[in-house]
Amino acid sequence: MTENLTNQLIGVKSGRNFRELGGYKTTDGKTVKMHKLLRTANLGTLDATDLKFLHDYGVKYIVDFRSQAEVDHEPDRIPEGAEYDYDPVFSEDLTNASRSIEDVMKQGQKNPHAGFEHMLFAYDDMITSKAAQKAYRHFFDLLLANDEDGKSLIFHCTAGKDRTGVGALLILTALGVPLDTIKKDYLLTNIATADFVKGFLEKAKEDGADDATLNILKDFQTVHVEYIEHVLTTINEKYGSVNNYLRDIMKLTDAEISKLRKIYLK
Repeated sequence: MTENLTNQLIGVKSGRNFRELGGYKTTDGKTVKMHKLLRTANLGTLDATDLKFLHDYGVKYIVDFRSQAEVDHEPDRIPEGAEYDYDPVFSEDLTNASRSIEDVMKQGQKNPHAGFEHMLFAYDDMITSKAAQKAYRHFFDLLLANDEDGKSLIFHCTAGKDRTGVGALLILTALGVPLDTIKKDYLLTNIATADFVKGFLEKAKEDGADDATLNILKDFQTVHVEYIEHVLTTINEKYGSVNNYLRDIMKLTDAEISKLRKIYLK
């Protein structure tokens, strides 16, 4: 269980994986501000009560990392006054799309690790593809624009764990949050979505899914420490470090990193 767990989970009832990044400490003793930075799953199921909650919470920007097919399937419901920004990391969803799942299921009858291996492939794309790099750089542009006190930026994908997890790794590193904290935040998905995943797998079993299929679906719906370790290994091998990635691939200048820390830290 991650540190500050009770601070990270916010009171959204009709969505899943809605979490504050406020409260985390940096290596130089500062703290990420509350009501500035939220990571979530999609906003398509939000009811009127939660939309008002997010409006009152100060949500100003919504950054949607999903593919067009995902957006069309379940469009976000936007809190009053918030600005929606479509910022797809993939041209199609590599982590949760029905076609991807169907292909992996076929492999899964011969390879019980097919789901796990597919997720590693998807994470490689999040780091190395030009489309993903462009999307994450645009994410930073919006982070830099969110300079009004008490105004929050939400960034999300479908489940709020993979594309969103890489986004969290990048911004938290830029703010100086220790890697150990970032890993704990990443793994918090398994706690925040435990009830959803349990229900999802129970329904799949009722619908006839065998053990191999259930294992693949679990690998798609949860996070493993090996996923984030794979991301870090890929970045370190190809770019030297996450900080190098921020400078050389995200093209963040020293002035921009200073501005991010002024906006998001206290």
